[in-house]
Amino acid sequence: MVSIGSRIGPVQAPWGVDRLRVRATDVATAALAIAYDASNFLVNAPGMIPDSWMPAGIYLFTGAWVLIWRHKAPLPVLAIIMVHVTLFVTLFFGGPLNPRGYEYGAYVPYATLLVALAAVAANVPIRRSIPVSLAAVLLLVLLQEDVPVMVNSSPWIIYSSVTGGVLAWSWGWITGRSRRRITALEEERQKALEAVETERAHIANELHDIVAHAVTVMMLHAAGGRRVIETDPIRAAQALDVIETVGTEATQELARLLGVLRPKDGSAADDGLGPFPGLGDVGQLISTVQSAGVNVSLVEQGEPRKLGISVGHAAYRVVQEALTNITKHAGPGTNATVTITWEQDSVGLVVSDDGAGQAPMTRSGKESGFGLLGLRERVAVAGGSVTWTSQDLGFVVDAKIPVTN
Repeated sequence: MVSIGSRIGPVQAPWGVDRLRVRATDVATAALAIAYDASNFLVNAPGMIPDSWMPAGIYLFTGAWVLIWRHKAPLPVLAIIMVHVTLFVTLFFGGPLNPRGYEYGAYVPYATLLVALAAVAANVPIRRSIPVSLAAVLLLVLLQEDVPVMVNSSPWIIYSSVTGGVLAWSWGWITGRSRRRITALEEERQKALEAVETERAHIANELHDIVAHAVTVMMLHAAGGRRVIETDPIRAAQALDVIETVGTEATQELARLLGVLRPKDGSAADDGLGPFPGLGDVGQLISTVQSAGVNVSLVEQGEPRKLGISVGHAAYRVVQEALTNITKHAGPGTNATVTITWEQDSVGLVVSDDGAGQAPMTRSGKESGFGLLGLRERVAVAGGSVTWTSQDLGFVVDAKIPVTN
């Protein structure tokens, strides 16, 4: 690509610099059109204007390079080319630089004009490009009609000019439509890729929530059961029951989550696992955490009401992630409180603990990793916000999610 200026990271280039950037194909096409006109001129001009063919050639060659910006500014470029061609014919073939006027004919450099016309058809709406193109074709006819030795060829001049103009306009319109379609498809492809990345992040968050909670609870019960298996077989059996229950629930949630990856052609049978958990399932979640030795209190304020699936599920994940972190980082003996506040247009969730337990994992204050960051994204999708902070020896997670009345 031929470019003037440079791009540094995502910073946008100034408007003027960006307008000067052109593609290599634009330069190549302009060069071919100029070369065609210049070669025809050099073949015929010495016999037509023997005294001024060299300055005419320099003018023709240098003035047409504005054509490389025809796709950046199609209408201005066409106007410049029209003026350029008109001055070229007038000055060197019928003006003061050639006192003999059109005696030996004139050369009209139409290739650059037709290429500029095609660019207008490719980039300008039809209602504007057609009148402008007609004006360019009319200019071609008039420039040649003014040549006395060509008057008898008027039908051919009109036919060739109109045919060239129609072909150039048609080619430009077809290529412009194809380019726009390719651009639209590329934009759709980019949106699809972004949607896939978003869904991958969503699935990763779900997997983290499910696996982290289940594995943490099972590890604690397995450790506790091992310690009391000889002295208190009944408690060891209860710990194994909890491990089985949590493992089954996690398996069901994983199956439900991975079900979204199944083909939507009806080939997969209904798994019968029901919807994702919501705030109504918080009680069961608390019971599971309490069985791991964490004392959890549930406080509800305000009038409960039905939530949308996405809002209810996001609220459930807030409580689950917070309680999982408490179980993991504070451990048995910790006192935790889950406060659900029902407001007119939102539901507030506060999960806090006193950090009084004997933590199986050291609480370094840096535990707000993938889980809480993923939770922030999940809540943001539901239109809410979540914050977390240390409080004395404990930790507080505070979320607010809007609800639809």
